[in-house]
Amino acid sequence: MAGVIEQDTINHIPEDRRFGTGSSLFPFWFTANTSVYTIVLGAVGIELGLSLPAAIGAIVLGSVVGGVFMAFHSAQGCKLGLPQLIQGRAQFGFFGSWLPNSLICIIFVGYMVGENVLASQALSTLLHITFNEALALSGFITWLVVVCGYRVMHGVNRVVAVLALILFVVLLVRLIQHSAGVHDAGAPFKFSTFLLATCIFVSGQVGWAPYVSDYSRYLPVGTSVRRSFWYTYAGSVSGAVLFASLGAVAGVIALAQLNLNAVGYLAGLVPAAQWLVILVLLASLVAGNAINLYSPFLSGLAIVSKDGGRVPGPWVRAVGTAVIMGATSVVAIEVSSNFIVDLGDFATFLLCIVVSWSAINLVDYYLVRHGSYRVADILLVKGRYGLVNVRAVVIFIVGVAVQIPFMNVSEPKFEGAVAKSLGGADISWLVGFVVAGLLYYVANRRGSVAEGIGAPVGQGDPDLRVPAGPPVAPEAPLA
Repeated sequence: MAGVIEQDTINHIPEDRRFGTGSSLFPFWFTANTSVYTIVLGAVGIELGLSLPAAIGAIVLGSVVGGVFMAFHSAQGCKLGLPQLIQGRAQFGFFGSWLPNSLICIIFVGYMVGENVLASQALSTLLHITFNEALALSGFITWLVVVCGYRVMHGVNRVVAVLALILFVVLLVRLIQHSAGVHDAGAPFKFSTFLLATCIFVSGQVGWAPYVSDYSRYLPVGTSVRRSFWYTYAGSVSGAVLFASLGAVAGVIALAQLNLNAVGYLAGLVPAAQWLVILVLLASLVAGNAINLYSPFLSGLAIVSKDGGRVPGPWVRAVGTAVIMGATSVVAIEVSSNFIVDLGDFATFLLCIVVSWSAINLVDYYLVRHGSYRVADILLVKGRYGLVNVRAVVIFIVGVAVQIPFMNVSEPKFEGAVAKSLGGADISWLVGFVVAGLLYYVANRRGSVAEGIGAPVGQGDPDLRVPAGPPVAPEAPLA
């Protein structure tokens, strides 16, 4: 049983307990982007008035660009053997990391509420039970997957990836058949609208950044940056492009039905096998929602734990995730199905936080420290990275604040002065990333990173130092 249920939480994974290959990251991240949520999000461009080709163009461009940022985080898990936001202590300090970690947790717990609603709609339709009963059942299934942990989550995603790809082909064929006589009545092309839609899909990819290395931290330390990057990137981007484009096609045909009851509409496209369509959609929702439950728990544990090595993993994970799932289920009962669309807008607004954090994290890892960290110190309150790195915290806040004039979101309704002058175009994510990353690099370019208030000199176990440089073992070329 111990071989099935993950025994660790936020502690470092030593090399002798690593397993798997970089290729496992492809189906994992492909599945993460195949949920009904992605399909509904894909119709945003149509809702904004773009034609189908322009909407798909925004999906492709946004996913391709945003995927770069999230995929570069993947190598950190292989090299450091730590969850993503724990590693953030090296930039912000032990207590300084609480600020970005807490804000990021709120975003993804919000996503979980939305996916709880969709999963419950699917299960309610499949089993002909009430929404509340379906919510309890789908929540329990998701919780069970998360209690089992890393290995089971990867296994579930491998199976669902195949099922989701088959479903994509079936639904695309049926949508094409239903498109006869349907006119794509998109408004004349407007670059600002195209850029706004593109920003949404950049955000959709960057949004995974704080959790990417959570699902690569058991891979052997010799897994190269190239392999971890490309398998993560290819899986995440291809899943998003395929299923969001499916949503754009469905949006042209039946936008109102898709927004009202996406699961019911999609299942109705295959009347002879509605239950099978619902089952696959439900599986993809559970797989995606498991990520939204597992990773915020790790982040929350990082906030309350003073030690990453002695935490009783399975029991803590079972209780902690049950509390989170229970709380988000209560919220899901109170909201309407329209909340899904509003939640997407709100999360996009809050993703300015993720962009600023991601810039600091990537610049520190690749350009400042070049992958060299004392892992033992990251897990200690009195480690060499200090309690609060004031410089990094200030740069993070500046990186968030500088995006405000460039924002254009509908929930909460806000259009910054610069976005308004650009005709509604939203380039806040690019501004935030460049400013936060550049400021952090300039502040630390001479190789002397400020370790923060209360940082003792020379502490840490040198045996747990992760060096920079090439992987320790050669790997076969990418297929």
